[in-house]
Amino acid sequence: MTFFGYFVLGINLFSLYIGYRIFDKVLKKKSSVKGEGNFFEKGLVLFFICLLMISINSLTMILSYTFFWEKAYRSISENKYEAVVIGYKKESVKTQNFRNSTYDNKFAYFPKVKYINSDGNEIIKTVDLTSNHPPSIGQKLPITDKNTRGSANTIDINGMMFIIGGVFTGIAAFFASLISTYVTQYTFRKRIALSLYAALIIGILNGTCTLIMYFRQ
Repeated sequence: MTFFGYFVLGINLFSLYIGYRIFDKVLKKKSSVKGEGNFFEKGLVLFFICLLMISINSLTMILSYTFFWEKAYRSISENKYEAVVIGYKKESVKTQNFRNSTYDNKFAYFPKVKYINSDGNEIIKTVDLTSNHPPSIGQKLPITDKNTRGSANTIDINGMMFIIGGVFTGIAAFFASLISTYVTQYTFRKRIALSLYAALIIGILNGTCTLIMYFRQ
């Protein structure tokens, strides 16, 4: 398993643990008022609490890791090259249509680039990020890469997209912290304060990663 696989596993296990702690606290409060619920009701509540925790922690941590932390790390730890777009790799992506609660298949086009590495060899790889308007064939892209990587790390970033991503992950971090601290004995005001600090830390960290990629272009 890769480091990213262990990272995702750790986030999910932590989410399940916090979800169970929240469920246990809710169950105790409910039992003292209404008595014990049935097994199906308990299972349903536990399922949705754990699902909520996995979803919100994934939004915060996995998106931050994928779009900010790993890309910034690769930007400073790998050799920088100027690559040329020579084609595209088409991948099917499922998107949800919230109007009718269905999923649509859309295609994403990841640029395939060619460059000469530090050993003088010609390398062809697909970059790790794309957009609704991928670069045209023949366009030059700044990338970082090393031989052991399966894809090249593009550092030709869309500033607005990364700003929005940083704000979004900060908001997700706030709610992830607010829900997780429910298992503590802190007052609601203290939980709000801690959650704001968590959002600020994630926002600053992701913003710093964006600046690193920007100055490496």
